[in-house]
Amino acid sequence: MKKKSNVLSFVLILLSVLALIFYISYVDGIKNVLNIFLSCNKIWLFVGFLFMVCFWALDYIILQQGLNIFGRKLSFKNGVINCILGQFFNNITPSATGGQPFQTFFMNKACKIEYGVAVGALLIKFLCYQLALTITCSFFLFLKFNYFVSKIQGFAFFMFFGFLINAVIAMALIFVGINKKVTVFLIGFFIKILGKLRIFKNPEQKLISIKKEVDLFNETILTAFKNIRKLLKMIFFSLLQILFLYFVNAVIAFVFNINVSADSLFNIVSGAACVQICSLFVPLPGAVGGAEFLFFLIYDGVFAANKISAALLLWRIYTFYFPIIVGLFFSKSVFKRKELK
Repeated sequence: MKKKSNVLSFVLILLSVLALIFYISYVDGIKNVLNIFLSCNKIWLFVGFLFMVCFWALDYIILQQGLNIFGRKLSFKNGVINCILGQFFNNITPSATGGQPFQTFFMNKACKIEYGVAVGALLIKFLCYQLALTITCSFFLFLKFNYFVSKIQGFAFFMFFGFLINAVIAMALIFVGINKKVTVFLIGFFIKILGKLRIFKNPEQKLISIKKEVDLFNETILTAFKNIRKLLKMIFFSLLQILFLYFVNAVIAFVFNINVSADSLFNIVSGAACVQICSLFVPLPGAVGGAEFLFFLIYDGVFAANKISAALLLWRIYTFYFPIIVGLFFSKSVFKRKELK
C-alpha cells in the first residue's frame, strides 16, 4: 500500500513537471524562458537557495527546542537528516501528511528517542508553526484584503476556511494530546482496522505497548505547556521560518531584474501567504496544479508578462523540486542504515 502511494505521488509530481514544461513551451517558448534564466541575476539566484537552506536550518532549531523541553536532543547530523527528510516526505505526500510519521520513526529507531517524546515534540512544533502561520497570514492578508478580493473571486471564503482548517487541526491535536481516553480510543480504532488489513500481526499486543507510549505522550504535552519561555522561542523561530519562505517570492523578482516598488514588494510577499492559505484546499502532494494556478492568478500584473512563467518555474524549483531532489539524495544513504531495517 505504501509503495503504491509513493509511486502515485511521484507520478503526480512528474506529471506536474511535464505540464509546467508544456505550458511554458506553448505560451512563452522554451528558448525565451532559457534566455531569461541565462540573463538573470546569479547572486540573487543563489540567495533564493540560501533562503531555503535557512528555512530548513530553522526547522532543525525548532525541533531541537521542542526536544529540549523533554530533556532530549538530536546530534547535528541526525537533526539535519531528520528535518530534510521530513520536508521531503511532506512534499511527496497528500496535504503534507508524511513528514511527521517519518520523523517519529527516525527519531525512535536511529536516535533512540521514545515514541511518546518524539510525537510530543513534533506536535508542539506543529502547533507553534500553526500559530506563527496564523499570525503572519493574518498580518499580510488582512492588510491586503481589498487587493486580493479584486484579484481572486471568493477570496474571503477561501481565507475564512483556510484559517478555520488551521484552527480545527490545532484544537483537535491539543484535545487529543491532553485527553488520554480519547487518544487511546482513536489509536485502538485505527489499530483494529490495520489488524483486519493484516498490516499488524498482533493488534492486541501492539495496543498494549502503544498505551504506555500514550501515557508518556500525555505527560510530554502537559510538560510542554508549562515551559512558556521555550514555547515562545519556538513560535518566534517559526515566524522567521515562514518569513524566509515568503521572501523567496520577493527574491525571484530580483533574480529576473524586475523593478518593483515598496508596495509591489509587499504585494509579492503577501501573495505568498495567500498561496499558502488557499493551497490547503488542494489535497495533492505539494498542492500540485492548484499552487501553480494560484501563483499565476496572484502574480499576474506583478511580474512582467514575459517573465511570469519563468518566475513560476523558479518558485516551484525553490519550494518544491529542490527539497525533493535534496531529500532523495539523503534518503538513499539513510535507508541503508541497519537501525532503520
